[in-house]
Amino acid sequence: MADWDKTDKEGETRPPWASGWAGDDTPPASPKAADDTSQASSKEDDDTRPPAASRADGEAFWARPAGGSRGWLATRASRLTLAVTFLTAARLPDPGAEVAPTELWASMGLYPLVGLVLGLVGWGVYALLLYAVTPLVAAALVIVGLELSSRVLHLDGLMDTADGYLSGAPRERALEIMKDSRVGAMGVFAAIAVMIVKVSALASLTRPGAALGLLIGLSAARALPALDVRLFAYARREGTGAAFAGAGTTDGPVVTAVAFAAVAAIVVGVLAHGGVGAPLGLLLAGAAVALALGVQALVGRRLGGLTGDVYGLGIELVEALALVGAVMIFR
Repeated sequence: MADWDKTDKEGETRPPWASGWAGDDTPPASPKAADDTSQASSKEDDDTRPPAASRADGEAFWARPAGGSRGWLATRASRLTLAVTFLTAARLPDPGAEVAPTELWASMGLYPLVGLVLGLVGWGVYALLLYAVTPLVAAALVIVGLELSSRVLHLDGLMDTADGYLSGAPRERALEIMKDSRVGAMGVFAAIAVMIVKVSALASLTRPGAALGLLIGLSAARALPALDVRLFAYARREGTGAAFAGAGTTDGPVVTAVAFAAVAAIVVGVLAHGGVGAPLGLLLAGAAVALALGVQALVGRRLGGLTGDVYGLGIELVEALALVGAVMIFR
């Protein structure tokens, strides 16, 4: 079961900043409002209060909170830390306090940026390995490395979703199967199938094509969770994913995530394919995300909504589809 639903799994260790909300239907209380005297003060006084007390969370990444430049930078650095820590195996210093679900929701706007960096590292390793080994070996090493860099988080969600959805069981039983830490035949098959598609597609690409598939794929894939939270209900009442879903009542993180993914698609497309690369990059990212959303919608109809495992399924699908799309463009 994916870390999105980590509180559903018996014995799972939660990150230190997750205490107080993970697995709890009621988010922690927001910071105390200013007293009556502060509320009666002028707008200039309001602007000096900490961001949590003066502005609702979940706004776009570039929205400037109260507290000046230092407060703006500190808030964005904290959200970037949350995004990197959640999506990768990197262990950055934790915030040192409980993190409100609204901050987790706001950090989702930065997920495509984390994906872009992962894709850049993966492409760099692939480009270097091509000097030493065959494309197939290079592709296998890169894809395995990228999965390990995320603690196999998304592939785990893919396997759990396949086990539950393809079991043919009723909704409640399917959700129970997805929560089970054991992996069934359908989950194993789905993971192997996706890995084969990724490795074979990447091995078919030269360095420019690999840049298109990896950088755009990993960036666009991580814009998907924010879209999922806003477009679909959450199928469970508990779990880490429930905290994200419960706080996802604003559009700021969605706009930020889509903007980052779109800019990445345009820039990488131009660098990899020249002047026509911009529309090709946008088409590749948009088509991959749209197809993944369609699959998630089918799963959501059966389960009564999405879970964190289904978020992972979507990310894996976008990555695989982007690599296949790059093969079609560069064939």
